[in-house]
Amino acid sequence: MGSIDLAACSQQQTFKTPWIETPLVESACLSRAAGCRIFLKLENVQPSGSFKSRAMGNQILSHLRNPSNVGRKVHFYASSGGNAGLAAVCAANSLGYPCTVVVPMATKPLMLDKIRAAGAADVIRHGETFSEAGEYMRETIMKNNSGEDEGIVKIALHPFDNQPIWEGNGTIIDELETQLPPATTPEDTKAYSDRAIPLDAILCSVGGGGLINGMIMGIEKRRRQKQNTSASANPIHFLAIETAGTDSLATAVAQNALVSLPKITSQATSLGAIRVSEKTFQYAVSPPPGVKVHSTVLSDADAARGVLRLANDERLLVELACGVCIEAAIGDAAAAVSASGAAGAQSIKKRKRGSDETAVSYRDEGYGDDRSSSTDIETDLEGEAEVAGNKLNSKLKQLVPGLNERSRVVIIVCGGSNVTIDMASEWRKMLDEGWA
Repeated sequence: MGSIDLAACSQQQTFKTPWIETPLVESACLSRAAGCRIFLKLENVQPSGSFKSRAMGNQILSHLRNPSNVGRKVHFYASSGGNAGLAAVCAANSLGYPCTVVVPMATKPLMLDKIRAAGAADVIRHGETFSEAGEYMRETIMKNNSGEDEGIVKIALHPFDNQPIWEGNGTIIDELETQLPPATTPEDTKAYSDRAIPLDAILCSVGGGGLINGMIMGIEKRRRQKQNTSASANPIHFLAIETAGTDSLATAVAQNALVSLPKITSQATSLGAIRVSEKTFQYAVSPPPGVKVHSTVLSDADAARGVLRLANDERLLVELACGVCIEAAIGDAAAAVSASGAAGAQSIKKRKRGSDETAVSYRDEGYGDDRSSSTDIETDLEGEAEVAGNKLNSKLKQLVPGLNERSRVVIIVCGGSNVTIDMASEWRKMLDEGWA
């Protein structure tokens, strides 16, 4: 169930694991549009509504297992743009400890209400970024002893940048190892025998980088355990996806230096780290054997399209920071599939009008590669606007061009609580009015 080596802590006080093993489901709709097998890792069903339950939960456990904290009163403090703070409160409360959260001034009332409702000891707003919120938390809030019991241990929690966070997120890889279908066909055996897990690519959004750090660490661990991997093995591709205005990793990669954004300008505020962790930058520019990282940036409008696509196809409502991964996998592909089908149907109608011959069937392979079962109809389609060939234009296909209908791609549905039906409806209206 995603625990972190609890056997090694058998001599210490034991604690419940404040996150769950999440489902991995294959999406027929998204697979057809993407031209490969799309699996959704549903982190949106974590106790806090996002993968942050793993990150903050394991960070809290690491402090509680510290011998210097055993038997003492502990109060946790988290600085966050929202989801990490909510996860910290959920995890701390589930273990019987209080947690105060400091959020930037721009944090929406929706998130403030959810953090309070989860049982936060206090919710404080300060600063333009969660870096400023974090500094205020450490230098002002945590140093104020008024109203506190004497001897209480105050512990600051980082939203993305330390080892326990990454180890918590790495449990996703442990779960994928057992959840992905085994490689049983000769083709799959050949494709995946030298990879850490039977997988071609993972798509995840990047804020500060804690999620991708943990998963790459998980791949590294699995490679060490597996005997038949080699440095020349086909890599597992990681698409590190940001929105324009939160693109701190892409900016760092472009400048080949760990730099900070001047400010966050995207609506996907959950990705609002002006600077990624050092480890994230190093993984991006110099990934370990068996891994290849692609930094890519989409617009807020693209993220909204992904949110609506996931809601329509899978009945899942997520925030922009998560929807951007869906759109990175699909992009223009869905439009191409739709247009391809329309072109084929129109072509068949033309043949019916021009001939008394029995119309041949039009066969859909199911992976965005629509073909007719007749050479005549294939010839007819050549005259259409080249959508019949369904040239996929998604970021996924651009960055990992060798994918086919058997290829396996996991999208981390990271979740997030900064979304409502009304917000999604507004995004649809904006897209209809030309939001790009």
